[in-house]
Amino acid sequence: MRHEELYVRRGNLLWEGSRMMLPEHKQLIIQQEKDDWKVPLHGELDEDQWWEIGEVIMDALNHSTEVNINYWEDGYYKDLVCYIHHVPHDNQSVRVEYGPQDDSIRQTIKARHIYKVERI
Repeated sequence: MRHEELYVRRGNLLWEGSRMMLPEHKQLIIQQEKDDWKVPLHGELDEDQWWEIGEVIMDALNHSTEVNINYWEDGYYKDLVCYIHHVPHDNQSVRVEYGPQDDSIRQTIKARHIYKVERI
């Protein structure tokens, strides 16, 4: 058996053990898969939806009750169970607070990113 025949019969086995992917390529593939799941920001809500959201938010603010906020952030819709901490006079955002009482986290959510607010 000649050397050439041995190589042909082994096919690609000569290179099988050396297949690898650079970390940069792997990160790019993972990022592309995440980007495929992103969704655009919802369209403008109608007046009734805004009225209902505002009513629930102000009620939660005045009575310190928990709410579930469904909002858009960086291409994904997220749910957050929280307390309403503050609503600025311009009504462009909502400041929420969540987490353990000793170590609570505060976050600002833009009003136009809010899709739904529910009482808990």
